[in-house]
Amino acid sequence: LERYAKLTTSAHNVFNLYYDHLGSLNIISLNESVSDSLEIHLLDQDDIGFDGPLSPQYITEQQMVFFEHIPLNGKSRSVQKSRFYGLHKGKVLQYWPSGSATIVNVFHHEYPPQYLSSVIVDVLEKFPFESEDKNSFIHNSLSILKVSDTTRVNSEKVVSSSLHVFKSSDIEKTVVIPGFSSFLIVEVLDSLNALADATMPERVPFNKTFTSDMWFVYDFGTKNGRKWKIIVDSCRYWVKELNNLPLNAIKYLDLTQTFNFGFRLVVGNPSIFKVKAKDYWDDTDSYTMEFSVTNNFYKQGKSSMAVILTKASLVCDVSTIVLTVKSGCSYSKSMHYISPVSISAQSWLHGDPKDPYGFKLLKQLPVNYRPPSKLGIAVPLTDNFYNADPSKPRMRDYFAGSKNSGAYKQCANKSTRAECNCNDNEKLSFFVAFSDCKEKALRMKYPVTRLPVHFRVDSENEYTPLVSPFFVTVTEVNHRTNWEVAGMDRGFIHQCCFVLFSQGSELFHFRVATIPGVSFCNLLDEFQIYVDEAPLAFPGQYLVSTVTAVLVGGIIFVIFMLQIYKINIWNKVKSKVRKKNKVSVSETSATVTSASS
Repeated sequence: LERYAKLTTSAHNVFNLYYDHLGSLNIISLNESVSDSLEIHLLDQDDIGFDGPLSPQYITEQQMVFFEHIPLNGKSRSVQKSRFYGLHKGKVLQYWPSGSATIVNVFHHEYPPQYLSSVIVDVLEKFPFESEDKNSFIHNSLSILKVSDTTRVNSEKVVSSSLHVFKSSDIEKTVVIPGFSSFLIVEVLDSLNALADATMPERVPFNKTFTSDMWFVYDFGTKNGRKWKIIVDSCRYWVKELNNLPLNAIKYLDLTQTFNFGFRLVVGNPSIFKVKAKDYWDDTDSYTMEFSVTNNFYKQGKSSMAVILTKASLVCDVSTIVLTVKSGCSYSKSMHYISPVSISAQSWLHGDPKDPYGFKLLKQLPVNYRPPSKLGIAVPLTDNFYNADPSKPRMRDYFAGSKNSGAYKQCANKSTRAECNCNDNEKLSFFVAFSDCKEKALRMKYPVTRLPVHFRVDSENEYTPLVSPFFVTVTEVNHRTNWEVAGMDRGFIHQCCFVLFSQGSELFHFRVATIPGVSFCNLLDEFQIYVDEAPLAFPGQYLVSTVTAVLVGGIIFVIFMLQIYKINIWNKVKSKVRKKNKVSVSETSATVTSASS
């Protein structure tokens, strides 16, 4: 931090500094105007360069190589270790007063021995070469001579009468000859001769003369003051996820499920997932990569998938996106029953909806209602109460089996229904855990012969029908048996939806669950139907029919016997009525006579 303290001063009274993974210094200060009251600034003057000469070498007009030479100044002359690191990759080499290039790669090498390392750069803005007023010797012609183990640059006289010579200020400057090796001047022998180290010894043009318009000079040294620095690049890249995922998304993959997205991808745990990719240039000349991730069969675990822009600057708002993909059950994944009729929550709670033919769609359940058992309607044996109210008597509590069964859940140890604290969600829920609060059920008219039952799977923002390979099992939570499902085989159903048949009446409460092995999730849901307007249960209907038949047969038999014996019941009744009337008239006359006398 002592070195950075010399670079700039902070205008904040309270601040802190941290050095991030990209090698850039950031300052953290308090700011009430931002959401988290913390403001982070990148120090623009952050220079991660070093004191040492560089020698440029052109590859193409837009790409160069900068070689790091052994330091020539006194303090750093003993440095024999490269000071270019992977940290510099992606940074910008900036020259004053103009010129910049992005470092795209770093190399460490032992040859040539005078150069410790090198970097390849992409030129953003062309670097200026030395002008004539600063370097008089650029008017001369040059020739390269080999002197023992060094390379000698010989400056010849020009035709003009004036003499342009080497000076001590030319040390650490680089002579660049396009198409050949560059030469870093390390020592001035005299006004016409200087020693230089070649950046590419195999490309040295010995004994060849170059006129003044065939070469030029760059100054990337430190003798005249270092004019270059290495800083964090400005943001030149933009990463976009095609499905608008957050920067740190978590995605759950169930069995056979596939997650598609587009990015540059680094997979942290490749043994769990199978990743397929394709890349292309779209109509806007943007480079796009699309990925498809599928989990391996029945392997659970998680993997981080990092989308990294290796060349992006820390100044970019987004340079890395990390997706965490988990092979397992998502917390938001659930299964839901799709009702055959659409009824709003308000109608369920407070209304009395009807279909276009006037048939009521909902059945108000009696207080403390329990569904029938296989012993009959009057003998409920289930432990589940519906529309419970502890202050009122239990419905159909006639026999010992009914009295010994049944237990409240929400209303346990409560004295009134108000104390059960049933909210609207619990009143609307189909789950047996909230049966105490359930007041209404979907009403069906007897007989229920072909009721289609459908489910859907909800996961985050996706809604898909329950299809293969989700096999399901169907059970009745109150242990009723007078129902069946078309297509059930060995206790489970192959189809995504099924058809329900019911030969019973009143409330049926079904639970549908997926079988193990087809999903990491234990998906289940429940639904209820109330079968209304059913005929009398066995043997009531047969008893009524039998009694009716006996009565009708008896009447017919009596009429038949009267006809055989020619007995006129009507005449006998009329004669008895007349006799009774005569007796009444005689008694009345006698009473009047005695009264008059």
